[in-house]
Amino acid sequence: MATEDTAEFEVRGQWWLPGNKGSKVPGTLKNSETHGAELHLIGALDSRIGEDGIYPRIHGLADGKRYTLEDCFRSFLRNGEAEKVRVQQIFRGACYADNKEPNCDQVTTRPRYLTQWIGNRGVRSDYIPSNELGDGKNGKPVAILRATLQPKISSTLANGITVTIHHGVTEKLHTGTEQKIVEWREINLTFPGKVSTSDALAHMSDAQDLISIATGRTAEYDSVRFFHPDIVLNISGTEHRDRIDFYADWMARDTSKKPGVIHPHEMLFTFDDLGGIKGLMDWMAAAERHRSTLGRVMASKYRKGLFMEDKIFHRVAAIEAFARDRIAYKGVKLPGALKHCRELAGNEFIDLVGDVEKWSQVIKSNRDDIGHHYGRRPNQGGAQKHVLAESAYWLFILCMLREANAPTVVFEKIKNHSEWAWLAPKVHAVVQAG
Repeated sequence: MATEDTAEFEVRGQWWLPGNKGSKVPGTLKNSETHGAELHLIGALDSRIGEDGIYPRIHGLADGKRYTLEDCFRSFLRNGEAEKVRVQQIFRGACYADNKEPNCDQVTTRPRYLTQWIGNRGVRSDYIPSNELGDGKNGKPVAILRATLQPKISSTLANGITVTIHHGVTEKLHTGTEQKIVEWREINLTFPGKVSTSDALAHMSDAQDLISIATGRTAEYDSVRFFHPDIVLNISGTEHRDRIDFYADWMARDTSKKPGVIHPHEMLFTFDDLGGIKGLMDWMAAAERHRSTLGRVMASKYRKGLFMEDKIFHRVAAIEAFARDRIAYKGVKLPGALKHCRELAGNEFIDLVGDVEKWSQVIKSNRDDIGHHYGRRPNQGGAQKHVLAESAYWLFILCMLREANAPTVVFEKIKNHSEWAWLAPKVHAVVQAG
């Protein structure tokens, strides 16, 4: 990423509480991908909300940029001479009013692996072997690197949200003997009017979840930017939107061994497999209908350190809620929900688990054991719970893909992926063991 987009930064400026601009306090805002954000003040903020040290919002001005710091709390105070404040969210480029939730009419993100998922189509290289250069090698190219901007991909959802995927190419210099061209893609959502930034991110999470599912990696946001109709720059008499950079402690973190590196054969399915922009739009429409259950399942995938029992419980609960929403009957119990979802998932799920009836019994037994603390399965190890949790995850994902009218090739590629080749016999064994 470009330097200005990096989450690692440190800025010095003046900080104050909304409505109290006359009482500015000098200090340094430090943001770290590993340690989060903290504001180090020379002095202390004049809290109007008691002495608990909780600051819902702090404003600032540093390096010519306006800041809004959200959901802050004091971590250290010394005689009013120094104060440290933990910061949960940073908006760089705007000071939001005290009584208004941060809002925008556009959000742009770069989810990791988006470029590879769509396909590296903008950069091409040709290498000419030395034996083809002939005797007069001087002045003849040995390698040619071509970079071509690709047209934007865009469509509009029924709710009026326009989804646009932009393509870009950036030249990066490393050493005097090395030159690099980086291709990237980003997603922009443009809303019919102003929405809260949390709502904007909820819609964007639908696309992030899809990329994570399709690639088998966590599509961590490498950058997030909001745009507001009132935040503009005047350049030579023409107004241009100015961005609002956003930083937060994301739950969806990429912890793979080689972050950002993935090859086509490692993905479960690609953007083209899904049907391109139409497939993405169908997915986002389906995800909006089932966002709470999708979010619960993906949180169980993103969150590190979650017990296997918790993964099973959350995923099974999501399956049950999904079926109730789809059937539109609150009285659906777990056996009925599992039957509905496995029938929706289709033959691919049968191939994964084998005996679907017995699988449902084992899943229900595990859910009841976990939910009611029966302790009936003291000898069931973590490996068995892991494969059951993964089978529940894939039941939900297959149902979501069916709900989004995904093409047949998507299910075929999932079924033939190496992850399923590894998982299926293990699920079969756990199911047969009961």
